[in-house]
Amino acid sequence: MTDKPVTVYGIDLGTTYSCIACVDEFGKPTVVKNSEGENTTASVVQFEGQSRVVGREAKNVAQMYPDSVVEMVKRHMGEAGWRFGYQGVDYSPEEISSYILRKVVGDVEAQTGEKITDVVITCPAYFGVNEREATAKAGEIAGLNVRSVINEPTAAALAYGSLQDQDMVILVYDLGGGTFDITMIAIKQGAIEVIATGGNHYLGGRNWDEVIVSYLADQWKAATGSNDDPLDDAETLNDLFGRAEQAKRSLSTKEKTDVAVTHAGQREKVTLTREKFDELTRNLLEETIAHTQRMLEQAKAKGYSQFDRMLLVGGSTRMPQVMERLRKEFSVEPQIYDPDESVAKGAALFGQKLAIGEEIKVKLEGWGIENVEAASAELIKKAQQAFKRWTDSV
Repeated sequence: MTDKPVTVYGIDLGTTYSCIACVDEFGKPTVVKNSEGENTTASVVQFEGQSRVVGREAKNVAQMYPDSVVEMVKRHMGEAGWRFGYQGVDYSPEEISSYILRKVVGDVEAQTGEKITDVVITCPAYFGVNEREATAKAGEIAGLNVRSVINEPTAAALAYGSLQDQDMVILVYDLGGGTFDITMIAIKQGAIEVIATGGNHYLGGRNWDEVIVSYLADQWKAATGSNDDPLDDAETLNDLFGRAEQAKRSLSTKEKTDVAVTHAGQREKVTLTREKFDELTRNLLEETIAHTQRMLEQAKAKGYSQFDRMLLVGGSTRMPQVMERLRKEFSVEPQIYDPDESVAKGAALFGQKLAIGEEIKVKLEGWGIENVEAASAELIKKAQQAFKRWTDSV
């Protein structure tokens, strides 16, 4: 037996983007880039005859080919009757998700030359039994040994907590591309306990994009005087979604941005200010606040009336409106920690901890101790020394 446990990769199987990470030789969680050199992979699948394209290329044509491109499939995990049909074949959410998993895993295998077998996959905290089983099944279809399916906010708290040396209560506000999670977590002596959770798996950054798309289309119609609706044209709609996402990102650092809208041979420049963007999407942001308040009431009923820190997770938390609104509502300074990568990193830490625990158990059994719980602290410490770099990190 070697002194290094098997590498268990952590996968954030996201609604709009997915990410994979592992614990490196120095005991630190590290995201592995995909074959395109990006830290995240678009969770979009395009069917082309007998082959499938996963990632950015599929995302870039999603609106143009709705009959052959499927996205946001995570919103349907656990729905027994949901299927995506292509050329007479129906595909379940688990099957489509397995293609995404094979893409992120395959890219790592191509880089390292090593076969990936064991993984921990994350899911929203409010996922029920059916959704969690479907997530695990997606991994199995992809040929993976799914060690565990853990909550996304728990994974984020693990990644964040690995940098801390004190007990605390954390509020994890997770606004991703397609889902919203709000969870209160207590970290006590390195252990993590979920106190209360809430959210909406139909609310995420994509909803903000949709609002911008509608606004751009309306502005184009007003400027041209045309009754033609850009939203009715698949090619224009596809272009608008790409421009809307870019505009949203630009407004995270700028007060205004210009967007070119071209449809039916007519091109118009639409100026979108951050103030207007915030106005148009205020109801979406307020919905996250409402979910947060309801979750806090649940936590209060369990004896937790306050929290020490608010952790922001998910790429959509980069929108300035989020930070500003949370400051105003809760009189705290939210902390943004690795919004796109913390969930995958936390899953990798959890996976490595599982692997280490199993290796320690094997080591103790090799010494004739079959009941690990009955082992003396001295023997357990001795077994841990074989894996010290990894136990120190997780």
